[in-house]
Amino acid sequence: MINEVDNIKRRYEVRKNKSFNDNKWFVKFLQIERELRYFKIISSFYKELDSRKIMEIGAGSGDNLIALKRFGFRWSNIYANELLDDRVSILEQNLPNSHIYKGDALELEFEEHFDIVFQSTLFTSVLDFEFKKKLANKMMKMTKKCGLILWYDFKYNNPNNKDVKGISKTEINRLFPNAKKIKFYNTTLAPPIARRVGKLYNIINFLFPILRTHIVAVIYK
Repeated sequence: MINEVDNIKRRYEVRKNKSFNDNKWFVKFLQIERELRYFKIISSFYKELDSRKIMEIGAGSGDNLIALKRFGFRWSNIYANELLDDRVSILEQNLPNSHIYKGDALELEFEEHFDIVFQSTLFTSVLDFEFKKKLANKMMKMTKKCGLILWYDFKYNNPNNKDVKGISKTEINRLFPNAKKIKFYNTTLAPPIARRVGKLYNIINFLFPILRTHIVAVIYK
């Protein structure tokens, strides 16, 4: 019987072979907007990052962690988990002197070890709600007391892609029922629109916040 981990691998394999033809302006504005939000959140929570530890599950090629390294994290305090073999190889190249863990995040054995546990567009590729609950519980378990979980994902279904499912604020609250509190920030201009407007991204994003399709959530343990 195929389990959800195998299904996730299949979904990413299908996606890998698709071309999205993202223009450079869309990619850059999206990246800057998202990283600025992360920086504001983290710097308001921690005054120094030199001794703080961070783990990203589903770290991909490590782009998020490279950005967070610039905020002040040490390479030796950066941890990355990735399910897919080809991405693990890239992580090992991109994150020197960091800790790379291959395989299912549910098998990680850390407990209250990290100041921040992070996920970015992983949960929307998990369609089984019980598996999502297990992942959410694992993230909470790995987070230190008074630490935080940082979340970035989209909130609407994609009618052209049945292998992903949007996650609303309501569902995030269901996934983390024991969190002290959760703060939400709507972000990211809808990609189909953002790809068209190019250099006007910031203007359209500011004038029409209703067009934002993603959520940055800060989940306080």
